[in-house]
Amino acid sequence: MNEMNFISKIKHPSEEIMRELIKDQWTKDSIFAAVIDTEGNIVSKGKTTVWDEYDPTAHAEINAIRSACKELKVDILPKGYWLYSTFEPCPLCAAAIIWTGFEGVVYANNPDHRGKEVNWSFIKCRDVLKSGKYINDVTLVEDFLIDEIKDYFK
Repeated sequence: MNEMNFISKIKHPSEEIMRELIKDQWTKDSIFAAVIDTEGNIVSKGKTTVWDEYDPTAHAEINAIRSACKELKVDILPKGYWLYSTFEPCPLCAAAIIWTGFEGVVYANNPDHRGKEVNWSFIKCRDVLKSGKYINDVTLVEDFLIDEIKDYFK
């Protein structure tokens, strides 16, 4: 796996950040995501609240992005921010990642390990990010620390 680092002052992917999110997922029983600033600080965390809020857009990534943008009072994040997620971002979340201006995204698990069919698994995060590269070229790190989370859905 290639380590990526452009504007951010920390090396991505970060095992420490991902392990914190994986621990949250195992202990709090939800998919988790976090927005990371250029210093490696967690600006916000989000968990999937689709079923709690009856909101089909309340994915962990979207909730983390909403919280970070609200906290920073911006609609596009400063250069060098990264998003970490315990699950592969769906097309909705991948599009939000592009529009929000992330430098990179790191995810752990993917639909192939979910143990049941998901209706968007044929549209990969990488394909959405690739199609949006003229808006914002986002670095992608896939299946990071997957062995620590792949059995979650079984």
